[in-house]
Amino acid sequence: MPAAFRTNDAGHLEIDGRDVVSLAEEFGAPLWVISESTLRDNYRRLRDAFHRVYPATEVLYATKANPQPAIIAALLDEGAMVDAVTLGHLKLILRGGGTPDRIVFNGNSKTEEELRFALDRQVAVINVDSLEELQQIAELQPRTAPVPQPLCLRIAVDNTRLMAEDPELAKSDWLGKFGMDPADAMAATEIALSHPGLALAGLHNHLGFSAYGTPYSPRLDVLRHERCVEQTLDVARSIREEHGHRLAILNMGGGYRVGNPSGYGPGALTEFPTADDYAMAVAGTAKELCVEWDLGTPRLILEAGGYLVTDAVALVARVGVKKTRRAGGEEREWASIENTSGYHFVRRLMFRFHHEVVVANRMNDAADTRVSISGPICADDDVADEALLPELRRGDLIAILDNGSYCEAVTSDYCAVPIPPAVMVSEGRAALTRRRETADDIVARFDVPEWLTA
Repeated sequence: MPAAFRTNDAGHLEIDGRDVVSLAEEFGAPLWVISESTLRDNYRRLRDAFHRVYPATEVLYATKANPQPAIIAALLDEGAMVDAVTLGHLKLILRGGGTPDRIVFNGNSKTEEELRFALDRQVAVINVDSLEELQQIAELQPRTAPVPQPLCLRIAVDNTRLMAEDPELAKSDWLGKFGMDPADAMAATEIALSHPGLALAGLHNHLGFSAYGTPYSPRLDVLRHERCVEQTLDVARSIREEHGHRLAILNMGGGYRVGNPSGYGPGALTEFPTADDYAMAVAGTAKELCVEWDLGTPRLILEAGGYLVTDAVALVARVGVKKTRRAGGEEREWASIENTSGYHFVRRLMFRFHHEVVVANRMNDAADTRVSISGPICADDDVADEALLPELRRGDLIAILDNGSYCEAVTSDYCAVPIPPAVMVSEGRAALTRRRETADDIVARFDVPEWLTA
């Protein structure tokens, strides 16, 4: 667990100086608890590792991982930029205190409304996903704009070049939806360079976390990042050679993870690259190739989401009924949690994502019982499979760890189970950052045609 997560003298889980039992009494359970200090620690660790290798690095927070304005505000305060994928993201960033000059606008299917919003406010960079999108931007942006809008072209690398050394990764995004192949990127370059209201600032690529459906190891993770940098900069070299234009930005996306010694992600992985390993793979490779290929010193941008927030959030839930299932001479202990389940962090259900579970009100008790934990949904909604814990009692509080990225962001109210609230804790303080949804809130979203109510 992160340094901010500890067992206090009462034997309770404490996060950033707040007893989790007292948080549940004050705010209720289920409840997401956000550790502000862990967010900041993660940001500084990644930033410092990259700065040691490539000082011209800027760490950006990928809002899609968790769009809480409170999280955005804390990372903005650290100096982070922020990325958005939709108009909703743009407005959540503004709610968190972000300004357009700190926003990178991502996404592969931006609407005209979204593009006008970004162009009118002149966000720091728009990452352009396709040739057609660039043509639309060129039509929307006045050629007489007083300040050109910076753009980065998202590159879809030719994964066939990876087949010999990493065939699984090469096939994982075969003809996928993101980015432009080099031919379209060169056509987009000509349009951007000929438009006085646009500035071709750089290239963008995003490997993402490569443990979904592909073999994973720290060595492969590092290798995949190196190859992604190489193929992206190969396009930058073509742009310099054909147009004499050196790019000012290299945005290499994210895919970094802190990991958890107790298991993380699909397959409960226990070994991950360090921040220094990622820095050498991405920044070190970029530094070498920029010198070798005469590409100058572009500003390196990282889109870190999971690395910054995954282990900074826990979902706290109260234990309800228990039972034993017996079949074929075997038996399994089940414990239910109240008003929450795997559907509140559906990545668990989609990828069998592992989340460590601890008993927050009995941290010092011996873990001597195997128990599976589920929620109240009328479908498989387990949060832990045969976890080794103290024997659970009704009313116990469990904390489901590593709940910061792609959990609240993709939560569901399936079976009309209200979405939990969230609090941020910092140096003993706690503040509500997302209000608790109720069954009445769910009902209020719907209407019935009047001919059915006559």
